[in-house]
Parts: sequence; structure tokens; C-alpha cells
Amino acid sequence: MILRLAGRALNFGTRRKLTRYETTARRILSLEADHRRLSAGALRDRVAELRQQVRAGTPLDEIKEEVFALAREASHRALNQYPVPAQIIGALALHDGCIAEMKTGEGKTLTATLVCALHALTGEGVHVATPNDYLAERDAGWMRPVYNLLGLSTGVITQEMDDDSRREAYRCDITYGIASEFGFDYLRDNMKFSAAETVQRGHAFALVDEADATLIDDAGMPLALFGPLGDHSGFYQAIDAVIASLQPSHYEIDSRRRVALTEAGYSEVEQRLREQGLLKASTTLHDIGSISLLHHVVQSLRAHAVLVRDRDYVIENSGVTIVDRLTGRPMPGRRYDEGLHQALEAKEGCAIGEETHTLAAITFQTYFRRYARLAGMTGTATADAEEYNEIYGLDVISIPTHRLMIRIDESVLHATAAGKMRAILRDLEDAASRGQPVLIGAPSIERSEALAAMLEANGWRQRHAQTERDATARTFAVLNAKHHAREAQIIAEAGAPGAVTIATAMAGRGTDIRLGGEHADEAARARVIAAGGLLVIGTTHHDHGRMDEQLRGRAGRQGDPGRSIFHASLEDEFLTNAAISVPRPDQNAPVAPAVATRLIRAAQKRHEIRSFDRRLGLLRFDAIIQRQREEFYDLRRNIRDGNDTLTLATRLRHETIDDLIDRFAAPAAPWDIAGLDHAVRSVLTLAVDINPPSADPKAAAQALAQHIRAMADRWIDGKIACMGESMFVDILRRVMMALIDHLWSEQSDRLDHLKRRIGDRRLPPHKVVAEFQLEAFALFERMIADFRREVTAYAMRVGILPT
Repeated sequence: MILRLAGRALNFGTRRKLTRYETTARRILSLEADHRRLSAGALRDRVAELRQQVRAGTPLDEIKEEVFALAREASHRALNQYPVPAQIIGALALHDGCIAEMKTGEGKTLTATLVCALHALTGEGVHVATPNDYLAERDAGWMRPVYNLLGLSTGVITQEMDDDSRREAYRCDITYGIASEFGFDYLRDNMKFSAAETVQRGHAFALVDEADATLIDDAGMPLALFGPLGDHSGFYQAIDAVIASLQPSHYEIDSRRRVALTEAGYSEVEQRLREQGLLKASTTLHDIGSISLLHHVVQSLRAHAVLVRDRDYVIENSGVTIVDRLTGRPMPGRRYDEGLHQALEAKEGCAIGEETHTLAAITFQTYFRRYARLAGMTGTATADAEEYNEIYGLDVISIPTHRLMIRIDESVLHATAAGKMRAILRDLEDAASRGQPVLIGAPSIERSEALAAMLEANGWRQRHAQTERDATARTFAVLNAKHHAREAQIIAEAGAPGAVTIATAMAGRGTDIRLGGEHADEAARARVIAAGGLLVIGTTHHDHGRMDEQLRGRAGRQGDPGRSIFHASLEDEFLTNAAISVPRPDQNAPVAPAVATRLIRAAQKRHEIRSFDRRLGLLRFDAIIQRQREEFYDLRRNIRDGNDTLTLATRLRHETIDDLIDRFAAPAAPWDIAGLDHAVRSVLTLAVDINPPSADPKAAAQALAQHIRAMADRWIDGKIACMGESMFVDILRRVMMALIDHLWSEQSDRLDHLKRRIGDRRLPPHKVVAEFQLEAFALFERMIADFRREVTAYAMRVGILPT
């Protein structure tokens, strides 16, 4: 009852928004006649005036109606297309910071121009993030004439561009690019040695196209910059020798193929690591400083106890080659990460490849939450409304279609996979006999190849060249995900009469299937409409219901006729992996529709909850990491752009001296005079007379700290006098930034290792994040102390020695 009431309340709120947007859209449409009379110059001048108003403090909400109307007029003049009311409503929702759910073919690309033009007037830059480079270049080129008429500049970010080209693209009013490239540029900018070298100019407003792909499917995917670590083969061989000597009682493996040392195993490994000189006698693998070593121990243990030769990997050309778990095929060139591949090479006695380490990393979740304003658009968003709201603070608005949707949707659940394939073939043959185009969705490349083999066994022929158009020859095309541009081109022709296209789940995003074909005449279109429009056949349901809707959405665009039918079976992975009980029906008859609907929805709901929980867990971990990342990046920017380098260096030097005093001359413990003398000489390069404490150890420690600080300050003053302050500060600034980059790289690795180890401890769910936060903070404190000490040590040694 409560859930129903909550649902009604949410629906009521959405209806109120849509009503308000419809009213605003009517006012925008009423301005059409006035703007139609403007010359091209007057159009640009009016936009320039509005830009000045915004920069003088006028809120965007006060001018949005006029800007939207001006953008509509520019669209009509440049593209001969007026954005329709549904597109205006979608743009209003985007301006309000929502996820606009607009069905396939409703014109999201044109919708985006309205809100992008509005936010471009702030002068802070608009970023339009797409899933791939093809869509970024296509949309920017397609919409550039509209922006040009408004006096707005357009840039594109691609993977091959150098920094100068990127900087120029980011200076534009609207910048299109791959979502990942925006994230990588953010990471690279935070490793530059001067502000002039950076390419981005802030994070004011981002519009994420195909938001479900970036903000949901790839949300937790780390965007990482890597650097080589060099040859550490001796280290891996030493670890391997330790692990190879273990007995089965020293470790245990759970049902998910996770391996962990037993208490006896920890004792045995620690003893052998000490013998190898890899672990100090005073420490254990459970100490916070041993987190990286423990990670490599566990990776070597996985290599020995979990991964099996000729099942998970093979030895080819004296090297380790991974085997694809789904297909059983070797994957040359692919390597396990996090040192696991090196552990396998040590186990098998192969040459050990160079390991890389993470220089900087961030997830899509964390990166896009940096923007002051964020919005997104996609064809399927309602199912993930809770996640959009909880993680990004974005509401989902389903925009009514411009024309009535008349597509027919069906689902059939078969008892066996063989029965499913027979039904798919029957539907295909029936459509072919009427000249109806068919799009067959396959969840993977391997499944698409199996479907192609089935068609060839039944008299069909695969069409490899795109120039082949003879539909009567019973030909079909297979679409893979290797070349985005070619995929989009093929899918655009998938609506030709009699066309049959097998597409993986990745294919065709962002490109419409036009009835009759992309460049078809009215006769071809009429023939396809008479045959029933596009037929979409799903060969299994996806783990997430919105992915089913994405495939269905290829048909029935803009009021076109169409039909979609999903054929699934009780043997499909999406059902078996969901671990729900299924009936045992007649092997020759489909499952009853009511039962099938319940089973499919229950399985998908279970998968969706698991995925959401996993992404939410990753976000909680990454929120802790992000706080540390921001702290270090802020420090680095202050050093790079600030004027107080000497003041900071002095503070770090004094804090380092305090650290040494706290460690070796604590009031409550006997002084370690030899240890303090050694530390002062090694860190500060100073020789200080240290006498045992008098009756008041605390006062003696304070006096000693003050004496050492004065000596160190005089040493630095002498260096500055010899070298000149400008040269000394420049050297010190670069040293500090290089140290930050190095220490943050090490910290990132330690935090990744800690995240994995926390998961292996099998803690109660409510304690996992708290445990991680506690230990991550300890690692951060250690890193800050290392930074203080290293900066001080470099400063005391750099440059000309004072006389």
C-alpha cells in the first residue's frame, strides 16, 4: 500500500512537471513568428546581447524561453528542422538537471542543441559526452551549423588529439567528446606542471548522451592512466617460491573461486617471506604497511590454487595466454592486471613481463558528479530512476512521444533452447516471405556467430560486402562492435525491404533504422510499411529490462509500424544465473504467458538489484578515495599555481622535525638519542648535539625541536641566498609536484589492494565500508607524513651548499 502511494506521488510530481513544461513550450512556440523575421546578423546579435546579460548576473531561467526560440529558428535555417514540442519539453527537463527519457527516433541530438545553447551563454563551457568517438564527431558536425548561426563555437575531443588541439576544443562554447576522454583529460590535467599546460577549463555543465551506458552500465569502470614499473621478475619469483611450498591446509577456496590463507598459512608465509628478506621481523602481513606485499601474495596464491593451465590459460610461444571462459579460445595480447599475469609467468617459469602501475584513476560515477550541473538523455531510464537519484541526484522524466507509439511487443518463453531457435527461424522465414526487414539481437559476438551458422545451415548466406543489396537471395549481415562508424552505417540500412541483420547488444546505438533504408524512395518505404514495419527479434532476455527496451526501441520510431518479439528459454543464462525456481512444462509447448512474465521479471529484478548494490558499494568505496584524491589534487594545484611555496616548505619542514621528536624523544618514554641523531642526519643533513633530557623531558624535547628548526631554517636561508629565491622556489615546486604524483600513484595501488583485501575478510556488510575507511585513513596519514619527510629531505639537499 505504501509503495503504491509513493508511486502515485512520484507520478503526480512528474505530471506536474510535464504540465509546466508544456505551458512553457507553448510560450516558446509563440515566439516563432517574431524570430523568423530576424536577419542572420540580428539573430547572432540578439544571442550576443543575451550572453552579456548572463555574464552580468541574469539567471538562465529568465532568458531560457527566448534562447530556446532562437535556437529553434537557427535549427530551421541550418537543418530545415523545427524542434517539435516533445523536443522542447525534453530540453526543458535537461535544463532542470534531469535524465530525459526519449524514445528512439524522437530526436535527442537536436533536443540537446536547445539546452546546450542556453548553458553556453555562461561562458564556462558545455560538455556533451557520448559513448563513442563516432557519435561525438557525427553529432558535433551535424549540429555545428545551428550553433554557428547563433554565434556559438563547437569543438570535438577525440582520442588522437594532442594537447594544443584539446585545449582549443575546450575553449569552444560547446565541446563534444567521448565520456572517457573527458575523464582522462581531468586526470592528465592534475599531473601537469603548470596551469598553462592544462586543457580543461572547469566543470560547469555536462550533458551525457546515452546516459544509461555511461552513468549506469560503465559507472564503476575505472578510467586509469598507467606507467611502467620496470623489471621486478626477481620479486615475483621470490613470492612464487614461497607460495609453491604451501600445503592445501594453508589456504581455502570458496564457491566463488576466491582464495584466502588460513591462520596456519599466514604463519608459514610470513616466516618464509622473512627468510627471503621481503618482510621485516617486526611486522606481519596484517600491518597496514604490508598491504601491497599481501596483495601480491594473494595474487600468487590465485595463480597456483585457482587458475588452471589449459582451462584458464595456455602456454604458447613460451608465454602465458589467457583463455576466454565463454568460448574456450586463446586471447593473445590480453594480460591479467594487478600483477596476476606476472604471478602466472613465475609459476610456469616463463619470462616475466613488465608490470604497470596506476598513475591516476577515477570512475565515471565520481567524475561526472564533479560537474556543477549534470543532465542526461537516453531511450531507457525509468527502470533505473532510483539509481540516478541516489547516486547523481537526478530525477527521471519520461518525455511523451511526438507521435503515438503503435509498435506491437511480444514475449515467448520456451521450454528448451532448441525450441527457441526453431521459433526464431520460423519468424524470420515468415518475415522474409513478405519482404519485412528483420533485426535479430544477440547478447554477444559468440551468440551472433552461432545464429549466423544456424541461418547458413538453413539456406541463408552471409552478406560480407555492404554493396550487396539483393534481398531475394536470402542474405543477412552480421554486425559486430569493432568499428563504430561501420556499425552505424550498416544498421542504418537494416530497414531495407527483406533486409536481415544480426546485431550484438553494442551495435547501432545512436543511429535510427529508417523504414525502406536510409536513402530509400517512397516506394521502398511503403513496401516495408505494408509488410508491418521493422521486426525486432530478441534471442534472449537481458539481465536488465531496459536493455530489452533498447532493442525493442529500434522498431516503431516516430509512429512507424513495427513489431518486437523476444524468444527466450528456461535454459537461458539470465534465468539460470538468477537462481529462481522454474516450472517443468511440456517440452514442446511454450510456458504460459502469465507464468513467463512473472519469471522473466523476477529474474531481471534480481539481476538489477545485484548490479545496483554492486555499483552503490563501489561508489561508497570511491567516495572515500575521492576525498583523498581531492585533498592531494588541491594541494598540488596550490603548489603549482600559488605563491606560498616557501611558506608551505617551512611548515612541512617544521612538522617533519616534530614527527622525529615525537618518534625518538617522546616525553613518556626513554629518548632514543642514536635513532634521533641518525634520522636528523639522513633527513635534514644536519649534525646536532643531542643531550639526554633533564628533569623535564617535555620542555627539553620542545627546546630541542626549536633548536633543530632554527638550524634547518638557517640552512635553507643560506641556500636561497646562494641560488636566488626564484630558482630555489621553481626547483622546489617541481619537486613537490613530482613527489605528489609518485606518492598518489603508490597510494592508489594500496587503496585498490585494500579494497580487495577488505572483500576477502568476509565481514558483515555493514562493517565493510567502515573498515575500509578506517584503514584508508591510516594509509593517508602515512602518505602525508611521507610527503612531509620527502619534501624536507629534497629541500635540504637541493642546489648549492651554503658556506
